[in-house]
Amino acid sequence: MSPSLVIFDLDGVLVDSEWLLATVWSTMLQEHDIDVSPEVLIERFAGKTDGSMAEVIARETGTIPAQAMLDYVRDAARTALSSDLKPVPGAADLLAALPYAACVCSNSASDRVRRSLTVTDLIHRFDDARLFSADQVPRAKPHPDLHLHALRETGIAATDAVVIEDSPTGIEAAGLAGVVSIGFLGASHLSAGHGDVLRQAGASTIVETHDELLAAIAAL
Repeated sequence: MSPSLVIFDLDGVLVDSEWLLATVWSTMLQEHDIDVSPEVLIERFAGKTDGSMAEVIARETGTIPAQAMLDYVRDAARTALSSDLKPVPGAADLLAALPYAACVCSNSASDRVRRSLTVTDLIHRFDDARLFSADQVPRAKPHPDLHLHALRETGIAATDAVVIEDSPTGIEAAGLAGVVSIGFLGASHLSAGHGDVLRQAGASTIVETHDELLAAIAAL
């Protein structure tokens, strides 16, 4: 395959943020006497928006209003990402060598997308007009809205694009948008067996590192 566009998820594909963000959530919940580990939060909510996480937790616990969770998490995440965020190993080299046009489609808010890419020194690899976030569309992943929005804005047909995702949420969204997807396992938060989860969600193939990605795209 020689795609006209590679659509990258952000968290867990380009930046190694999922563990940091889950730790922020876990700390906040523990302060309200709700003991949920980062591992459990990742298993349940990786790839979801902060808003959808807050709504579910508020409904299940009845302890913390969803908006209070969001206010805490946004402030704490800003600090954690600014000080501790790293790119996923191999991401910078991959983007430097990528022979295809690229964009980002993330369930994170626009300001977090830009901050995360800036902190990890990946921002210069993307035109500003090719950074797409959940706050730009009516429905976040796993709905197809975000990928369809990116395809409209770039003028690329779904059949000429490929999505790189680490979560079943993103893989499902790609499938609903009619875009072939590759499941990525290179971030630090993923556990054994996650490749099977991504295949079940619809990933066409699985790669464990960014070093494998160009060959995987060409083989589609």
